[in-house]
Amino acid sequence: MEPDNSLRDALSSLVHGDSYRETLSQLEEIFSPDLFARPSGLADQDRYSLTYKRLRHISDRIETGTPLLRQRELLFPLLEWVALADPSLFYAFFLHHCTTVGSILEFGADRDDLDDVLAQLASTDVVGALLMTELGHGNSNAAVRTEAVFDPDTREFVLTTPGPEAVKYPPSVGCPGVPRIGIVTAKLVVAEQNHGLFCFVVPLRDAAGPCPGVVIEPQDSAAILPLDWATVSFQGVRVPHRYWLRDSASIAADGSFTDPLSNPAMRSRQASRLIRYVWEVAVVGLAAVTRASAAVAVRHAHARYTNGTFAGFADPMPVIRYRNQQRSLFGALSAAYVAAIAAKSVSGPEPVGRSAGEIRTLFTVKAVTDRLAERVTAASRAASGVLGFSPQNRFLDYQGLAHAFDAAGLSTQVLYLNAAWTMALGLDYQAPADEVPAPGERDLRDPALWRALTGTRERRLHERLVAELGAARAGGLGEFEVWNDRFELAEQMAEAHALRLLVDLVRTETDALPDDARRLARDVCALHLLGEISAHSGWYLAEGLLTAEEVNALPDLLNQLCQDIAPHALDLADALDVPYDLVGAPIAHPDYATAFTKATFADPA
Repeated sequence: MEPDNSLRDALSSLVHGDSYRETLSQLEEIFSPDLFARPSGLADQDRYSLTYKRLRHISDRIETGTPLLRQRELLFPLLEWVALADPSLFYAFFLHHCTTVGSILEFGADRDDLDDVLAQLASTDVVGALLMTELGHGNSNAAVRTEAVFDPDTREFVLTTPGPEAVKYPPSVGCPGVPRIGIVTAKLVVAEQNHGLFCFVVPLRDAAGPCPGVVIEPQDSAAILPLDWATVSFQGVRVPHRYWLRDSASIAADGSFTDPLSNPAMRSRQASRLIRYVWEVAVVGLAAVTRASAAVAVRHAHARYTNGTFAGFADPMPVIRYRNQQRSLFGALSAAYVAAIAAKSVSGPEPVGRSAGEIRTLFTVKAVTDRLAERVTAASRAASGVLGFSPQNRFLDYQGLAHAFDAAGLSTQVLYLNAAWTMALGLDYQAPADEVPAPGERDLRDPALWRALTGTRERRLHERLVAELGAARAGGLGEFEVWNDRFELAEQMAEAHALRLLVDLVRTETDALPDDARRLARDVCALHLLGEISAHSGWYLAEGLLTAEEVNALPDLLNQLCQDIAPHALDLADALDVPYDLVGAPIAHPDYATAFTKATFADPA
């Protein structure tokens, strides 16, 4: 079938807006094939050095007078292409340009005494890192033990790691020869009083080695995301006063401390404002590798031929003809479109003063996008047979990034539980209406029905959670016991909320498409969204929201959706806007065997 370019262009609008098209030529110039080919056979130190060489290469080719965080129309396309080219670089890139620079812009606003640090970071003369989490407290930033004690005589801060549980882990700062600056969170102590967590700019190492008092111990790198991981501790490191990212706090000449935030707990919560950069970045990067995995696997399934028992040993046929492959691969394609729509929703201008509900939506979208990425990268790899396991075809790289971000920026489960906590408290939250059309008046392909079903599930699980929490409190249980037996219910409610958010995004985005593209886009998104509804069909049946006939009809409907999608599958894959040359997966090529090997073969004729 000839490609339908108008249809493909319309579908691509679900993935990217016009501003992305304006950056394409710049992206193609930056990501030259000679420098961004997938690394192979490098020793660890050479691999780390390449990561920072690539980081410097990108910085040399962008306008650095304005921080990338304030050039979001360029930042997000760069993040996509970095994730596709090199997941390890993606991690270093966002830590440098988003969290390190973001800390200074966030907590050092309206100051000019940090301009030299920003200039160094912009040029990548030094590379930034974020040192928040500590070895003894997992992903929790609520119990930071590192101390910054104010010295009134010198107006410096003395940074100290009091014990092994306070060692910072896992910053990627172990590569020798690369000057590094860290944003370090520490308890501020003034006149023996704890004033909560603040961020400090701390030089960690120069080209010769670690700075005085900074102890950097390289750790083993994760094979799925090679980076120069290390533990870092501080032994009386003196930090100049100007490197204190004091936000609205101050220390007067007489040593007295003032802060508009009334207590250390409130101040400590302020440090977590940085995490929103991680959530945005994660959604964009994870959606990119989700799209690439699905697109590559679908293209390969059209070129990979097989014959065997179920084909009656007839002439070979492409594996995409098999319904089980379609369910897996078209399901991946469907999830990739949903992830792309989610990423598009966070990639615009940053809202001013996000509400509690908007913050919850952001981190919920991060959590659900990570789950989509883990599922799609794994399914795409498995559906591609032994070649899916080849590192050259990128599935393992992309799966590694998804696994890494399950923990980064708070784990997916913790984010869901935090969402449930805020919704149970009613913080900027109103449960959806409980309005499902009566049987006989509805079509399971109708997005309005998806919204009614997912919204009602969210509402009823929310009502049940609130009721159980209230009953447990009334029974005299402490807050830990109140929640401890309800974490599973809380996570289910948050997952229902996440699915309803995705349904809303899909409806909004597909509504704007021309008729033909809208029908196809809804069919492809339906495969994922109805699959999620089907996974809870027992609950919907028990609640009287689906009939037994509808539950029994769902598997056939999913198969019918695959049949309807099949003629358009390649167009759908290519409309995901994947730069195949950058991904470099041989199996994305129609003649993948030739693309895979460098050997040449004589013409048998």
